[in-house]
Amino acid sequence: MTPLLKIDSLEKHIGDLHLENISLTLEPGYIFGLIGRNGAGKTTLIRTLMNLYQKDGGSVTVDGFPMDTMEREAKDRIGFVLDDFLFEEKLSIASNGKLFGSTYSHYDHNLFLKFCKRFELDPKQKAGRLSKGQKTRFQLAFALSHQAKLFIMDEPASGLDPLFRKDLTGYMQELVEDGTRSILFSTHLTADLDQIGDYIALLDEGHFYFCSDMENLRDRYRLLEGPREAMEALQGPQLLAVVHEEYGSTALAEYPGPELTCRLASRAPSLSELLYYLQKGGCIR
Repeated sequence: MTPLLKIDSLEKHIGDLHLENISLTLEPGYIFGLIGRNGAGKTTLIRTLMNLYQKDGGSVTVDGFPMDTMEREAKDRIGFVLDDFLFEEKLSIASNGKLFGSTYSHYDHNLFLKFCKRFELDPKQKAGRLSKGQKTRFQLAFALSHQAKLFIMDEPASGLDPLFRKDLTGYMQELVEDGTRSILFSTHLTADLDQIGDYIALLDEGHFYFCSDMENLRDRYRLLEGPREAMEALQGPQLLAVVHEEYGSTALAEYPGPELTCRLASRAPSLSELLYYLQKGGCIR
């Protein structure tokens, strides 16, 4: 099976940021979450793999088409749902569809209008008057109308109300359920990925701290909870962070053995908890 996205040893210097040896493979049918603090390089990585920034090394392939030599064919298979709105705000939704749809070989305007109806968008409304949630729906409708296979979403849920964020995660699950499409989803709102992410990569200072499927990630890291006295007695290289609070203490451990877990409560951390304790332990910024 041809991967929908393959990044091999990608390098990019921009200002003080150095994207270093970034590699990942995304097969059809999965949601890949890219997480990390603001400024870690998530948006720079997306813009570099899209050839909006010229890379300094490595390669990017989309559905078998190298971005270097077959950029048009590669981008023809990509649908964008971005925090930045790149469409013409003075034009109507329908006019935007026709204008930008002309750049894609498989754009279907009637299909676009059907998705607009489904997402409760008025095709006659000016794009500049759309709310944040409506702009996200519009981008999703447009991406679906040109038969995109790889959906790249850069902070699409930023600034959205909780109700539409829930709708968005539902749309994402629907996109990949037939096994022909995949999503690269960059976000700092990790709660969404706890529920729907298949693979997670943590980008920190331009490199992947980890890149793993969710099941292995839950096995790798454990939160240990107990009284302060018991936590202060813990030792070993598996111990990444310890945080003492008024009513108890919590430690983050990597592949903890029974010598650490036998007398303490143990559970898998959420992604937000994982980021918090990795930062507390000095593992990431």
